[in-house]
Amino acid sequence: MARLFLVAAGLAAVAGSAAADSIVLTTGRVIEADQAWFEGSELRFRRKGTVYAIPRSLVSRVSAADGSADLPDPDTRTSRERLAAGDAAEALRFARLALFREPSSVPALQALAAAQIALGDLTRGQESARAALALQAGNARSLELLGDALAEGGDFAAAREQYRLSVAAGAPPHVGQKLDALGTSTGSVSSARFRIRYDGAADEPLGLAVLRFLDAAWGEYERRLGFAPDEPVAVVLQTATAFRDTTRAPDWAAAVNDGSIRVPVMGLDRPNATLVRVLRHELAHSFVASRTGTNCPTWLQEGLAQWLEGGLPERQDAALASRARAGRLFRLESLETPFVGLSEADATVAYEESLSAVAHLLRRGGEAGLRQLLGSLGKGLPVADALSAAFALSYGELQREWEGHLLAAAERPSPSS
Repeated sequence: MARLFLVAAGLAAVAGSAAADSIVLTTGRVIEADQAWFEGSELRFRRKGTVYAIPRSLVSRVSAADGSADLPDPDTRTSRERLAAGDAAEALRFARLALFREPSSVPALQALAAAQIALGDLTRGQESARAALALQAGNARSLELLGDALAEGGDFAAAREQYRLSVAAGAPPHVGQKLDALGTSTGSVSSARFRIRYDGAADEPLGLAVLRFLDAAWGEYERRLGFAPDEPVAVVLQTATAFRDTTRAPDWAAAVNDGSIRVPVMGLDRPNATLVRVLRHELAHSFVASRTGTNCPTWLQEGLAQWLEGGLPERQDAALASRARAGRLFRLESLETPFVGLSEADATVAYEESLSAVAHLLRRGGEAGLRQLLGSLGKGLPVADALSAAFALSYGELQREWEGHLLAAAERPSPSS
């Protein structure tokens, strides 16, 4: 009580000065403060570098100078500023500081959700937005943030509903623009298999078209491989990076094997034939990674991806025949690690050999053999043991059989001779 008396007694000293936020006490006295915010059972305000605290029970109302409905504490305000400046990591840190002091602060939860969404942590972003809504149902900003997290995750139908509720709750015009950008509901697009987000500006029409192609490929791969990923596949459309074919880039091979699909798409307004092939290739990587984790040699990863993207699996055999005759083929054991660091010429050969070796495995044991091979790798067996279990071949025997096929094919006369 003594502390509160001293604070209340000091109010006369700070009342009446020009400042940012206006605090109206139950007695009718008005205090002008540099910044005011609620924290627990108190209203706190800063005045010329000094922080004062008074019980909420003595406060009739507070009018923020910027006209905002909430009264964010200094850390929440800083979190918003850092996010606006593009520093999502610092925004997250300040939001957490604000919540540490006041776990039930709706503005702090909103700041946390915004930072998490900006960092791509969509699950936690949804959780934070829902926590804010649990404290203050129907809050337009919280509904917008939940919609943002759902849209970034590819659940457009649910995002659309949250944006609609936010607009109905009096959200600013930009929320209506987000709702319009999603268009009408498209039931043919699966959101259970994929979670799409954008690295750059959102392009929902392109995103929806991409999901349609991926959804069709998912069903095909599940039939051919006999399994599917247990979790939705993350799809990152890089709208700020010019579109290119990434499927034969050694530096890209190291990045795709974590199960996520990352594709540069700037300059495209719809999927063209090359993008469809790239998407099929990358989805194949996602399937293989879901079954084998990191226990899959790069030659098998790349060979399977090239096979599943389409075309004849033996299409590289003729190009490799002369290298086989000259004894200049890479040994498959040397192609177990990512092709990063190879010269462009060697990388080209490595990709060709990868597809050709998978074509030989298909001749040897069909799709059933490949399914068994991936299953053995998924159980953690070394590559040599998995080959033995699936095809009854050692690494050396596979190399000899495969090279022998290439040599025999090279000696056969072409149909035109």
